[in-house]
Amino acid sequence: MSDPPDLKRESILSAAQTQFSRYGFRRTSMEDIAKETGVSRASLYSHFENKEEIFRTLSAQLQERSLEAAEARLKDEASTPDVSARVEAALLARLTPFLEVVAQSAHGSEIYDENSRLCGELVLASSERFLGMLTTAMAAAARSGEIDLKSAGLTAPAAAELIHLAATGLKQSADVATLEKRVRGFVRVFLAGLGA
Repeated sequence: MSDPPDLKRESILSAAQTQFSRYGFRRTSMEDIAKETGVSRASLYSHFENKEEIFRTLSAQLQERSLEAAEARLKDEASTPDVSARVEAALLARLTPFLEVVAQSAHGSEIYDENSRLCGELVLASSERFLGMLTTAMAAAARSGEIDLKSAGLTAPAAAELIHLAATGLKQSADVATLEKRVRGFVRVFLAGLGA
């Protein structure tokens, strides 16, 4: 009895992630992924056209999971009533998953470069969605009186853009612990300036 197609596909993606982490993108072949999965190359090709498609699928899944987690953090007013804490948690949920993937591999810089090369439009679309989430959160915080955008001469989209651009810059040359420290400091200072 064989695995259902979705389970087989997930098994292939898991094996590919292991191979990419272990050997990098360039040194990983479809044969390597097939062996790691325990399937024939023909079976592998019935699910994915090539390793670029596999890589893009993994990137898309990571982007989607990080967006879902970030959105949940931004909307979690019941257990996190402080807007600063919600924004911090959302930024970290958004930024740390890929940083962890890169940090866990000796081929992290190659994985990062391949993600830029193969998945640039996915990353851009994901960033735009996250910016929309931040904009909604900033507008809601302004309406509820948690922050005062008008006194700073900002709109919700402008505040969200500043937060997003700054946080993206904060991840440069950072490990996860450094990123967490940088994001917490930045968000507290920025939102304190808006009365949070």
